[in-house]
Amino acid sequence: MFVLFVVKGRTMSFAASTLSALVALVFLLAGAQKVLLRDPVTANLLRLGVGSTMTRSIGALEIAGALGLAAGLWFKPLAIMAAAGLTLLLIGAVGFHLRARDFTHRRHRSHAVAPVVLTVVTGTTMALLLATS
Repeated sequence: MFVLFVVKGRTMSFAASTLSALVALVFLLAGAQKVLLRDPVTANLLRLGVGSTMTRSIGALEIAGALGLAAGLWFKPLAIMAAAGLTLLLIGAVGFHLRARDFTHRRHRSHAVAPVVLTVVTGTTMALLLATS
């Protein structure tokens, strides 16, 4: 990844576009699961104190972010804003997991680590998009 930051031009642009597309796909699928209130997703969110209305709202925001990243392949400022919004949304998710002390419970640790990893990925996406704009 460090090499991509050093190399200017097409390589960084390709990396930013590829990462944007992959992140968009992940959030499109994750958002759809939340909007449709699928059991595995809603059970964990209910445990965290997130009701069905907020779950659907989070899903809608994830879908909007995914669409923004996809549209940002042609209009980069939109992708940057979408990546920033998704990063902020994920920081909120990390906060919910911290409040529930999921990082200390072996049973829920994988649910808690996922938003941390995705925060890093969306933040990296945003940094690459900014570097190539």
